[in-house]
Amino acid sequence: MTKTEKRLDNTLRKILTTACENIKDAQPEFSHLTHTINLKKPDSTLQVTCFFIDELALAQASSQQQLPFIERELIEQLRVVGLKPQTINFLAV
Repeated sequence: MTKTEKRLDNTLRKILTTACENIKDAQPEFSHLTHTINLKKPDSTLQVTCFFIDELALAQASSQQQLPFIERELIEQLRVVGLKPQTINFLAV
């Protein structure tokens, strides 16, 4: 891993941690998020997966139109490093 890739990886982790904490503040049933990325092609490989505590919490967030809020939060935070996730998935733990 090059220094540039390492810096991007560290920055990305901090940004996603901030986004996760912001989402948890707004959505108590939100559990955590993970991401995958190829640091050699970050613009086209970032995928974020968001987890809720159970299926009911996911269904409620979906019915209350909270998923677009989560997507916007992630996109806003990632804009700092000029990245946009290729996919954002929502699952239950």
